[in-house]
Amino acid sequence: MFVSPAIAPVPPERVGACNGQPMSLRSEKSPARWMALYFPFLPTDRLKRLGAAPGDAPLALYAKTGNAFTLTAVNERAIAKGLHPGMALADSQAIFPGLVVREAEPEKDAQLLDRIAAWADRFTPFVAVDQPSGLFLDVTGCAHLFGGDEAMLEAVKAGPAAQGFLVEAAIAPTPGAAFAFARYGGGVVDEENLNAAFAKAPIDALRLNAASAALLKRLGLKTVGQVMNAPRAPFAARAGEHAMRRLDQALGRAREALIPRRPAPPVYAIRRLMEPVIAIEALMTVTEALCADLALGLEKRAAGARLLRLAFYGVDGRAREIILGLSRPERTPKVLLRLLKERIDKAAGNFNAAFGFEAARLDAVEIAPIEAPISDLAAAPATRDPEAEARLIDMIAARLGARAVSKISVRDTHAPQQRDGAEIAAPPPHDGVMRRPVTLFPQAQPIEVMASVPDGPPLRFRWRRILRCIVRAEGPERIAPDWLKSPGAPARDYYRIEDDRARRYWVYREGLYGEGPRWFIHGLFP
Repeated sequence: MFVSPAIAPVPPERVGACNGQPMSLRSEKSPARWMALYFPFLPTDRLKRLGAAPGDAPLALYAKTGNAFTLTAVNERAIAKGLHPGMALADSQAIFPGLVVREAEPEKDAQLLDRIAAWADRFTPFVAVDQPSGLFLDVTGCAHLFGGDEAMLEAVKAGPAAQGFLVEAAIAPTPGAAFAFARYGGGVVDEENLNAAFAKAPIDALRLNAASAALLKRLGLKTVGQVMNAPRAPFAARAGEHAMRRLDQALGRAREALIPRRPAPPVYAIRRLMEPVIAIEALMTVTEALCADLALGLEKRAAGARLLRLAFYGVDGRAREIILGLSRPERTPKVLLRLLKERIDKAAGNFNAAFGFEAARLDAVEIAPIEAPISDLAAAPATRDPEAEARLIDMIAARLGARAVSKISVRDTHAPQQRDGAEIAAPPPHDGVMRRPVTLFPQAQPIEVMASVPDGPPLRFRWRRILRCIVRAEGPERIAPDWLKSPGAPARDYYRIEDDRARRYWVYREGLYGEGPRWFIHGLFP
């Protein structure tokens, strides 16, 4: 059973935060908020969960660096024995002979971090992986879904902790600041307290490269506050711009570009549930609320959804996704709900929601403008309703699959005379350009051509003993022969041309200059 947050109306001031707009879009009502997750013992925790190493003994992972083996990761018990990453394997075993060692597997560690990032999608669509042991989450405007920043921080940390991972987290106005506080202090930091709190952090909190960090330490700088108080121009001249850029990014003076795990949708809606739900009826109620939220965001953009992704996030940590493509932009909540219901009814048997779902999100992955139709009061009523046809196609495709609906169309083929066929129903090209002629000759007819340059379009050509002067030409479009059926056959370069009497032709050159090319006319445009 689920309660009010799943179906309660969204306050207008929250539309554009976690409902209807991506979190990367800022507003005065939703100041930027970033969460950083840090897994200090991710490699050793992974082996502990798999049972590949004892959990109560000092554990270290090693890899070959140059001609020696060095430690790449250690667990808490190994740190207590005085071991640390970067130490030679032989030295660590001499310090503590009972050390359990395993070979490092960075590829598997990266895969694990990516799976954790996929789990974090239930909190925000913007999740960036910070290799080798961290994540960035754009949580702007989402704290109200959890009861505040502190409650949200604990909710996010609870997931990995329940799986046996030690995790530290922090929320701050910038990714750089969140990174620092997640590793040195944790908690929630507001913009008013950012400078004072960040000044106490060590130099390593600036995310410097090895050369810059070593240089600052040689200069005797130990805290970020010392860098903040240093004269900017002389300091940048001695320490380089890298440290100052990192400082500006952390304090919000300079923007920082992060690459999300997968692109954030332009419009989305998300709902958190107070209690896990299992019944299909409950999922449909949540989906109905998501459709209404999504429609608000789409309406603000004067756009409709062309591709939808509905995700139900299970208590077991897995997400069940439903993809729905539309033949034309749509934002009517009832229409979206009806189409999604068809997909949910079809996929419900594979959900396997043994422990229920705790969150749901509806993404408009692709959107397109919706143009209001211009009506003519004097015109006769239309005999066709394109919108009704598109909705019928979407309904059939949602129930039977996209490949179950096809239409007669002109297709690209090695042999243009075999152009007619059926393809998956889709809207026509936006530019409306006719790229294939209406009249196509069963056999191309030879023509005599004069061209300005060897590989250019024709200037004049003679067909049926009449000379025709070309005023416009577009091309070439190369159509290669089927190399399995006709090996060695010459390629064809097609042109759409128009003569001085507004007659349009589809002609092609067979072969290349130097090989004795020939010209043919293959079709006529209306």
